[in-house]
Amino acid sequence: MRKTLVGEARERARRAAHSGCSGLLARLTLFCLAVCVALPALALDRVTLQLKWRHQFQFAGYYIALEKGYYRDAGLEVRFLEAGPHTDPVAEVISGRAQFGVGSSELLLSRQTHPVVALAPIFQHSPFELLVRADRASNLHELVGQPIMMETGSAEILALFEKEGVERDKLVINSHSLGVDALLNGQVAAMSAYSTTEPYLLRQAGLDYNEFSARAGGIDFYGDILFTTESELRSHPERTRAFLAASLEGWQYAMRHIDESIELIMAKYNSQERTRAHYRFEAEETQRLMQPDLVAIGHVNPGRWRHIADTYAALGMLPEHFSLDGFLYAIELPRFDRGLLAALTFAMAVALMLALLSWRVHGLNLRLRGEIAQRKASHHKLAESEALHRLLTENSGDVIWMLDLASQMFDYVSPSVQRLRGFTPEEVMAQPLENALTPQSAEKVAALMGETVERLLAGDTEAGYVTAEVDQPHRDGGIVPTEVVTTYLLDKAGQPVKILGVTRDISQRKALEAELRTRVAAIEAAADAIVITNIQGYLLYANPAFNLQTGYDPESVKGRHSRILNSGKHPREFYAHLWQTVLAGQIWRGELINRRKNGEFYEEEMTISPVKNDHGELQCFVAIKRDVSEQRAMERALQAANQELQENLEKIGRLQVILAEQAVRDSLTGLYNRRYLDETLPREFARAKHEGYSLTVAMLDVDFFKRINDTWGHPVGDEMLKALAKRLREGVREGDIVCRYGGEEFLLLLPHITQQLAFERAERLRLDFAESVLECVDTRIQATISIGLASYPDHAQAPDALIEQADAALYRAKRSGRNRTEIAPAAEG
Repeated sequence: MRKTLVGEARERARRAAHSGCSGLLARLTLFCLAVCVALPALALDRVTLQLKWRHQFQFAGYYIALEKGYYRDAGLEVRFLEAGPHTDPVAEVISGRAQFGVGSSELLLSRQTHPVVALAPIFQHSPFELLVRADRASNLHELVGQPIMMETGSAEILALFEKEGVERDKLVINSHSLGVDALLNGQVAAMSAYSTTEPYLLRQAGLDYNEFSARAGGIDFYGDILFTTESELRSHPERTRAFLAASLEGWQYAMRHIDESIELIMAKYNSQERTRAHYRFEAEETQRLMQPDLVAIGHVNPGRWRHIADTYAALGMLPEHFSLDGFLYAIELPRFDRGLLAALTFAMAVALMLALLSWRVHGLNLRLRGEIAQRKASHHKLAESEALHRLLTENSGDVIWMLDLASQMFDYVSPSVQRLRGFTPEEVMAQPLENALTPQSAEKVAALMGETVERLLAGDTEAGYVTAEVDQPHRDGGIVPTEVVTTYLLDKAGQPVKILGVTRDISQRKALEAELRTRVAAIEAAADAIVITNIQGYLLYANPAFNLQTGYDPESVKGRHSRILNSGKHPREFYAHLWQTVLAGQIWRGELINRRKNGEFYEEEMTISPVKNDHGELQCFVAIKRDVSEQRAMERALQAANQELQENLEKIGRLQVILAEQAVRDSLTGLYNRRYLDETLPREFARAKHEGYSLTVAMLDVDFFKRINDTWGHPVGDEMLKALAKRLREGVREGDIVCRYGGEEFLLLLPHITQQLAFERAERLRLDFAESVLECVDTRIQATISIGLASYPDHAQAPDALIEQADAALYRAKRSGRNRTEIAPAAEG
């Protein structure tokens, strides 16, 4: 149960009384301090924390510290400020609008011009990374000249470009104002992001992308660093200490109670309207970056900061040997000394002036609150640590141990070693390390330890976390296969001195692996490619057929994302639907086009089956992939052959129509020829006779056509004939037939028309043609026509006779002076 500040003050006064002061002094001190503390006790000190972005799990520890009253117990009233795309947390804290902020390792760069102080790194590894559309770039060099969206504080990403040899002035950098939509719709080729957040959104959208992290490039910085200023630290050291202690306590609780933290964010801080699944993804990635089970939250390694500064210096972003003096916050342990007693005595002396000096008393009260909160937090941590240690060592199935590097002897071994190997902890600690291993494993471990120590001494901070499989002897003479996870501990000089390790029995796992190998034999021999991925799509296994199908060696693709096969032939919605289906626990079946290692496209049938554990949670996906390229190619070839055959048949049909048409068409004018007339006239004559309607034939001839040919040449004569044919074609009714009868002669077959109407139409045609002018090069030519008409039943009773009568009428028109229309005389009797 938490004690009140007044109660703490009384307890301190009682201890002061027992330390040798007189009873009177003690009572006066108690009275004075109680009054001094009680007066401002209700007034909490207001401070503001500038966040690095909008509310999300990234700041869960601070929300918990506020919700659980850790800040209140430290005498603080804390307000959070969200950040926007253009918010600079350093500027907000330097300006005084906030007393504390959350920043990146770029604080070191800001330290050149601003008196910022790093209090504690929340993330042991920075979540900063660069997300790149796979269709725009496969490496950083390909981003030159393409738009990149980058937020404030992206020095790590810029450092990565520098390290890869990409000059900054060749980059097109835009402000980080549009979020992932800019990457999804292709406005930018790449964007800076947090591995805790944006990858989830891109996977949900089905975008194919590449990730480039500074950490993968050897630039491993701290992330989300709580910071303040030197002036804040000088003016309010107790407030700073209290704020830091309460914040770290909040983070410890948040990481132990992730579900509770997510519910708090959903209820009070969900300004971005995200889902629980999204916050769960963020929490799991945050846990991976913080490593709270291995490293205390907020742990600072000055040597690592030195390495970060040297990395910036090597990239030309900081001066060489940049001083860290004043940049790192030195935590003071809370204590009561004679200075406190002097302060209490002074407070007693000025008790009568309390009204005038209440600000002094308030300051003292704030300091006491800070010290109390710090001590309570320390006691709470110690108690939890002891309880956790006891729980782990006494009940864990794994063996927890500590090894001294110098002596190669165990300082500590947990009781579970007896269950693992049959030896008591005391027996194990009495023997050197090599006795705890088989000869082969001892040789392996010695080489691994030597390599790790060498890397640590060279400044490689990541080298201190090592996992290995070793064989250990059992008391009964057997061998126990184990997995060992180790953390190398350094002294103040940065020298490795101890190894903290956890050893786990993997006998059952090895047995299962043996059984799995038996079952895998069938899979290995399968003709279809079989692939297993985790739920994020990273490859865990591929059988030999995968190599035959894709060209990728199964071993080389382990740990790589399945998007290496993406062809870019499918829209984003296709992949989004695929992922939504399998993430919902449903089987997806379909066909798609993928890309082999050599860049060749191929078609495959694929079935993806989700695999769940006993609790119904997705564990992985199994995909069966069959190359159907040859089958589909044959189907397409057959379809193409059928299509070609159909087209050829249609072409033949069209050619037959054309040939048939050409057989009855005049090649010069396009009109029907005499052959067509010979086929059509008897049929039309019979129909007219049967149905009882008139049928008129008009014979036309160009007057003096030979003279035109002789004077201007046959090409001009041909043009004259084509002009007349065009006029005839445009002037007839539907059902009329126009033919070129021969040479310059034309014939019109006109059904359903009286002799008088036929004469009027012939006259209009004659007059119109006479008025028309034929433009030939630089010559204007006019000509006339003569027309002869004959009708059934007035002039003939047979087709041939009808033609003869019309021809005779044309002859009369010629004899009568040309350029006229004549009607055949009526038939006799």
